[in-house]
Parts: sequence; structure tokens; C-alpha cells
Amino acid sequence: MSRLDEAVQFFRGERSFHRLFCEMKKKYESLGRIGGTISLYDFSSEEKEAIDSFFGKEMSRVSLAAFEKQLQNTRFAGISLVELLSHYFGEPLVTKKEQQREIEREKEAYFARLMNTYRAQRDWLMAVEKQRFVQLTYQQNPQALETAISVVCRALEQLPSTYVRLPVFAQQVANDPHVFDLHTLAGKLLLSALQFYAEKDYDISSVEEVNELLQSYRLLREDVLNFVTCAGVMAETESGRHLVWAAACETNTALNIPLREVMPLTRAYPSIGNTVFVVENAGVFSTLLDTNVPLISTNGQLNLATMWLLDLLVKEGVILYYSGDFDPEGLKMAQRLVERYGQSVRLWHYNRADYLVTKPTVPLPDERLAKLQSVTLRDLQPVKQEMLRRKKAGYQEAIVEALRREVEGDVDFI
Repeated sequence: MSRLDEAVQFFRGERSFHRLFCEMKKKYESLGRIGGTISLYDFSSEEKEAIDSFFGKEMSRVSLAAFEKQLQNTRFAGISLVELLSHYFGEPLVTKKEQQREIEREKEAYFARLMNTYRAQRDWLMAVEKQRFVQLTYQQNPQALETAISVVCRALEQLPSTYVRLPVFAQQVANDPHVFDLHTLAGKLLLSALQFYAEKDYDISSVEEVNELLQSYRLLREDVLNFVTCAGVMAETESGRHLVWAAACETNTALNIPLREVMPLTRAYPSIGNTVFVVENAGVFSTLLDTNVPLISTNGQLNLATMWLLDLLVKEGVILYYSGDFDPEGLKMAQRLVERYGQSVRLWHYNRADYLVTKPTVPLPDERLAKLQSVTLRDLQPVKQEMLRRKKAGYQEAIVEALRREVEGDVDFI
């Protein structure tokens, strides 16, 4: 038996040393060298007695260097502490840095293998590897991540040439209609990939922009519950004037038109004039409905059905007058409309004076006010600054009578 084996046998036989050895192992792996000290404060009296006997004096703390030096004064001289600890635990001591390097090597090999397997998506994989949710998933379940990446790469190779609903597409790709539900790992990865290859940037935190991103690849997340509220708007298909829209115009009836019914339209235009009034809230829409002017309500969000209809209207040269709430979300919606439709949009009763008329009283928390940082449209700066100063929201309903009187009394609009 070698001296090293004898040493291991001795200290294993003296169980009072086990806790000290465990602490010294952790200390070495943490520091990457023989250094540091171990406090004996909460060691048992039996453990302290064995350690004191080894050193020949009472000890309150044990440094690794001191233990190795004392080891040389025993019959086990010539054995290093690293050798002793390694054989005592039956495995090599691996420092934290070495462990981390090995983890990084494994991760690099993992993603390199994926990139070699899915070469057509290599650029996206290089980008998505750095995203936080991917890093966390890799740490927790690398097999689940690989499975999800695999299905997304297959999806990218099978993107449709005609519009298809997302669950149907998921069934075709993975035999699972829910695999690309947006809360799933594969759903998040699919959005990441589509955003990476898209021609413009989309705000993935926005439901409306997620739907628009999917639509740009002919994928429809929802085409029945996604609807536009309108009145006084005429529409046509390839067969000519749409009878439902025509009847609604004749009777001044409000319509909630699902996206699946908006998609086949080839044209849309006001039943009278060349102006459509776009409002944010259903209550304001209903009040203005009695004025018999072309109207659209966004119902608080620019969903895909609404944007599809607005696209058709702008294509016909229609002017859109927009009025919304005086809150961060309302200003962002106004800016988005201007960014999308440019000179075809007029901000209607949407300035600092109108904001003050609403007598803003609803406090805006800091997290909502922070959204104003992204409002950069010049025409919105006065009301933005006043909103930041007051930290209160004003609402469109407060000026609805002014809107109604203006529509009824000024034929220049239409």
C-alpha cells in the first residue's frame, strides 16, 4: 500500500476529519489554489478535538496552507493536500473556473452541432443563442431547447405561400396545433426567427405587432375574434360591391368585421366624401355614429383587421382623422398611425390644449409614463411634455361633444 493510500485510509478512518476535508475541498475549488481558511466555530467538540490533536495545539481556524505544512510533519510527508483530497473523495479536484470553462465548451459544442445540422438557419441560431430566454432554457433543459429549435427550423423551411392559420400551420409542421402557441418555447423561438428575417423591426411585446409580424409571413394567429369596428365604409371584392357593407352604409349600421372577412376585400372607401374618422374608444364611436360620417373604432388597439382596412382606405387616397385618449398608450398609437400612413393621417383634437380640456385627473404610474420615451413624433411633443409634467391621463370621452359638433358643423371634412 502506498503512503498516499495509507493517508487516505487513515483520514477516512478518523470520521471527525470528514467535515474539514469537505470544507477544504470547497475552498480549493472556489479559489483554484491552496489558500483561504476554514472557521471551526460551529464544528462539534469531537471534530475540534481531532483537528487540535493533528496540529498539536488548540485551533479556532484552519488554513489550507497550514494543514498541508502540518501534513509534512507526519508520516505522510511528501503528499500534497491536493493529492490527499483528490484520493480521499475519489475524484479530481476541479476548480470553479475549470468547471465554468467546461460548461462553456459543452455549450459551444451544443450550438455548433445545431448550426451544422440546420445550416440554412445558421445566422439566426448565432443570434438567438445570445437571447436570455434561450440561455435559461439551455441551462434548465437543453433537450427541450433542441427539440423546439428543430421544429422552428422545419417551420422556416415550410413557410406558406398563401394565408394559413397558425394552428393549422403548426399541425402541418409538427403534428401539434398548439406547438407554436405564443407562450410556448417553440412559439417564442418562432417569433424570434421571423423577427430576425423580417424586413422591418416589430415590437414583440405588442400583441398587435406580433400579429402583424405573423401576417407578414402569411400566418394568421386569429381571424374571427380579430375584428374591425366601422360604419359608413364601402367595400368591394373581386366580384364587385360587397352587399353586407353596402347595406350597412345605407342603414348607417355599425359592423364588427372579422379579419377573415376583411382579407378578401380588394377596395375600401368612405360611403361619402374622402375622409374617415378613426377614434380609439367604442363609446365615442357610438356617439359619433348618429352623425352619419364614415367611422372606425380601434377599440383601444391597432389590431390586424383594423390595419388591413386602413391600408385599403389609404390606398384609395382617403384622409384619416385620428382622435384618441391622452395617455401614453394613446400617444403611441397616434404615432404608429402617422409612421405607417404618413400624410394620410391628421391628428384630430389631439394637442396640448385638448389634453387640458379633458381636465386630467387619473394618475399615471412611472412604468406607464416611461412609455412616453418612445414617443418622438414632433406634433406630439407639447402634449407629451405636459403629460410628463402633470403625470395624469385625460380621456377622449371628455371631448366627445366637441368632436360631434365639429363633424356635424364642418362639411370641409368630407
